[in-house]
Amino acid sequence: MSSQDEVIAVQKSNSPSATKASLSDADFSRSGGMACPTLSQIIGKLAPATAAIDPREYGSVSSDEDHILFDSLQDLLRRVGMSDGQQGSAGDIGPPSTSDDLKILFEKVLDILSKLWKSGSQRMVQVTETLANGSRNLGNSCADTDENRAIVVKDNYTSAIIGQMLNPELIKVVIPVLYNLCIDFEPAQAQLAADQIVYVLLILLKDGAFKNNEVLLDFVYELLDLIAEQEKAIEQSPDGILSLLIDLAAGEEFTPTTSQFLSMTNCLVTYLENKKYQDICISNHMMADVLSVLTRSLNVGLGQSSTEDIQALAQLRLKLNQTLAEVSASPLFAEKYPIDSPLSKTLKSWLVTSNDQLQICSCVMLGNLARSDDVCMMMVQDLKVHEELISILESDARGAVLHAALGFLKNLAIAGDNKRSLGDAGIIPAISRLWAYETIPQVQFAATSIARQLIISSAENITRLLETLPSDPEQTYLSLLLSLSSKTDSTPIKTEIGRIVASICRTLIPKARNDDRAAQKLLKCLLDLHKDVAHPLGAMISQTQWPVVKSEGWFALALMASTEDGAVAVLDCLQKLNLLPLIQETLQGDVPDTADEAGRQQTIKDRDNIIVLTQELLKLDADSIPSSWKEAIHNLMNDHVSKRLSNKENE
Repeated sequence: MSSQDEVIAVQKSNSPSATKASLSDADFSRSGGMACPTLSQIIGKLAPATAAIDPREYGSVSSDEDHILFDSLQDLLRRVGMSDGQQGSAGDIGPPSTSDDLKILFEKVLDILSKLWKSGSQRMVQVTETLANGSRNLGNSCADTDENRAIVVKDNYTSAIIGQMLNPELIKVVIPVLYNLCIDFEPAQAQLAADQIVYVLLILLKDGAFKNNEVLLDFVYELLDLIAEQEKAIEQSPDGILSLLIDLAAGEEFTPTTSQFLSMTNCLVTYLENKKYQDICISNHMMADVLSVLTRSLNVGLGQSSTEDIQALAQLRLKLNQTLAEVSASPLFAEKYPIDSPLSKTLKSWLVTSNDQLQICSCVMLGNLARSDDVCMMMVQDLKVHEELISILESDARGAVLHAALGFLKNLAIAGDNKRSLGDAGIIPAISRLWAYETIPQVQFAATSIARQLIISSAENITRLLETLPSDPEQTYLSLLLSLSSKTDSTPIKTEIGRIVASICRTLIPKARNDDRAAQKLLKCLLDLHKDVAHPLGAMISQTQWPVVKSEGWFALALMASTEDGAVAVLDCLQKLNLLPLIQETLQGDVPDTADEAGRQQTIKDRDNIIVLTQELLKLDADSIPSSWKEAIHNLMNDHVSKRLSNKENE
């Protein structure tokens, strides 16, 4: 509810009294060893708006004095109401004319309330009713009046207002007053956050203080939405607030409607984005409870939610999964939830569910556990997690699920001993269909990137990559990657394919030189069946984003050119991609003075690799290399040698 008129109307209505609950004690089912102060403790620690009054200062008062104090209180509250434009009686003193006058009125009200309370006044029931009406007037005087709201905030009169929430009969008045203070007024939101109003409201919600009062609940959840993201709310909340949030978000009895669930879970996510509460959640073994909130989000409001609520729930699941990903990335998570923990077993079971969000959650959280070779090997060799992940790649899963599964598999592939197991399980055919997944480039890139990870120092997987396709014996799986490289506009994808070719060369060529028959056969297949195999390496040296990748490209071109058939492939690349000017620029250009030592050394290595490359090209017979190219390369070599000799003479 956002309309101020509606707020005021509710304040004046005869809504049902809030159900009296155990407001002085809170029993949280997941509190463990966390600090979970009671409502009385929280309110008792709030900074008073005025100096505390010594109970000994006021003894019992006479009936006449009691009457005079009560009349004074009524008069003061009437004057507060007049600041909102209400008309007083003929004999009333006028409304406060300045903000200082209003401040004095507030102080006098608090002083009289303290005197009546400390003296054990017999009129406290009447005082409560009068204060309720006065609180309505206070709320109305603050609505859309920033000057008045600033007075309440400046001297922390909010703490006195919150203090009235210990009285169940006043809660129905205090909540709209606080709402009026906060709406579109950030200073009030910050002050109430510092006063721990979020924790107070959560306790009241848990204790059922707003039961059967839907209008009041609307205010409460809007207050949570307004204040929960305030930095002070997160900083100053007790640790036990996390337990409260989880209980309320996970329990249908506490948040039965979609909007209430959305509000509470967004609040929970806000706290879990904070490192302090992430550690609290992990250390107190609350992750399973957070997962139960995710599963509840799948069923809340089924068949009853509006289109807007359905969209909001979808966004909430994304946020919750992102937060779970961040929490599970903590080293503390791996310590408290090892791969054989019940939580990990639950997550593993989600890999085969039909629900996208649960599959994504499982892939990301288990993927974050796959950070060491030992864990990765256990997941593959013992738990066979990779088989379920490959089944996901082979299914009609949505792009987000595919991307999460690929990320998990890439982590598993880092462990050297896992590469063969992944290959044996059919991962190359599974990812090959995703190389054509043009609608989501992130999936296309991830599927390409894992191919590179799989073949690093793995002749077995290189063999698989060079196998012919079941549907086309003239094409290999590598052919599909080379085709993708020629069609895509994505520099990262082109570069990744270039790195695949470079990795194949680093593995096969040294072995082939050492008379490894299997390597020689694979190298022949590489160069005979893929005439454009060097083109992705050309993309590596052409890009300017990553100098290290450029250097890797120069090295791979020189290495490929060290074989006769490879030199032909390299020359084809240089000619068709018009890379001779780049060779000239790299050889003849000066090393920038601004380059650091590492950069200077890298440039020198690049030039050395280019010299090796050009020397290998010059070995080609006349039929293989055009005379114009041969002459240009000769001239480059001569110019470079002359320049180096000149530099040495000048040193």
